[in-house]
Amino acid sequence: MNKLKACSLSILASTFILSQPSTASVLTPPPLETQVKEVSGWFTGLFNNFQQVTNNPNIPLITMSNCKVRLSDALPNQDTETIFLEQKSSAFQRTSFYSFNKGNSAVNLDVRPFINPSIVNGLCDKPELERVVTSNNISTAACNLLLLWEPQRYVGNNAPNGCPTSTGGKVVSKVTIFDNGVNSLDQIFNAQGNLLVATPIEYRKVSIPESSIPWGILTIGIGLTVRKIKDKRKKKLLKLQLITLHRTKISRFVITRKRIELTTQSAKQAPKLHRTCSSSLKQ
Repeated sequence: MNKLKACSLSILASTFILSQPSTASVLTPPPLETQVKEVSGWFTGLFNNFQQVTNNPNIPLITMSNCKVRLSDALPNQDTETIFLEQKSSAFQRTSFYSFNKGNSAVNLDVRPFINPSIVNGLCDKPELERVVTSNNISTAACNLLLLWEPQRYVGNNAPNGCPTSTGGKVVSKVTIFDNGVNSLDQIFNAQGNLLVATPIEYRKVSIPESSIPWGILTIGIGLTVRKIKDKRKKKLLKLQLITLHRTKISRFVITRKRIELTTQSAKQAPKLHRTCSSSLKQ
C-alpha cells in the first residue's frame, strides 16, 4: 500500500513539474544599445517596391537609398546611429535625416528634412568617407516615432497626433522594419482633417553588393524594367482595343451590307408589284 502511494505521489510530482511554464520560452527584448544597432542596420541599404508594383501597377515605383552618414560639426555618439534617406519616384524626390537613439523603453526615431536638399542629393552614391552632412542644413523641426521591439521586427506608430505639415495638416505614420524590408504607411491629412493620401508601400531590400554597382545606376535599371512591364501591358491593352474596334467595324459593315441588299431587293420587286397591280386594274 505504501509503495502504491509513493508511486502515485511520484507521478503527480512529475506531472506538476512538466506542466509548469518554461521561463526560457519567454522572449525578452535585447538591450536598447543592441536594438539601436539592429534596427538602424536593417534600415540601411538599397530598397524598392518593385515586387509590389509588379502585382499592382497602379502603385508608383519608389526606390529608397539609405546609408550611414556622419555630422561634420558634431562629436561622434556611440548611442546614436545617423542615416541619410533618399526616396525617388517619377512624381517626387525626398531626402531626410534619420537619427536612431535610445529612448526610455524603446528606440527613438527622429526624422528631419534638409533645408537645402540639392546639396545632399545622391549622397549614398559617394564613397563612405564622403558621406557627410552639416547640422546647419538639417531642419530643427522633427517628427518622432518610438520603435517597439517585437520578435524579428520593430514597429512604430505616431497615431493619432502624427506630425504637423507646412500647410496646417498632419502626417500620421506607421512603419515596420525587419531584416530585409520596410513596410510604411503615411496618412496625409489636410488642415480640415480630410484624408488626402494613404498608400501603403512595401519596400524590399535589393540584394546587390554596394561596391559592385552604383546605387544610382541600379535605380535607373529598375525603373526601366518596370517601365517595360507597363509598356507591355499597355501594348496588350491597345491590341485588345484594336481587335474590339476591328470586330465592331466588321459587324457594322455586315449590318450595312445586309441593309443595302434588302433595299436593292425591295427596289427590284417594286416594278413587278406595280405591273401586277396595273394588270389587275385593267381586268
